Amino acid sequence: MELIRAYRDGASAAELARRYRVSKSAILELLTKRDVPRRYQSLTEGDIDRAEQLYRDGNSLTACSELTGFSASSINRALKEARRSHSVCRTTTQ
Repeated sequence: MELIRAYRDGASAAELARRYRVSKSAILELLTKRDVPRRYQSLTEGDIDRAEQLYRDGNSLTACSELTGFSASSINRALKEARRSHSVCRTTTQ
């Protein structure tokens, strides 16, 4: 199946969901039913910086998700963690 091959070749579930015009959960459900091991992709510092800039530019979390390929909840979590670490840096360096 082409979708499984694309996932195994590195396409994210979010990318495949957009390509096939289905939900990400539908993609993940299909992969699970076909016993395809899930890949968990963490946001890199560069991904977080890009998401942060997109969000600062006025994009919603959903738009940031669509533009980056990461889930809105992953982006939200990463942005919260980045804010916490920035405030820790500011208080420890003052």
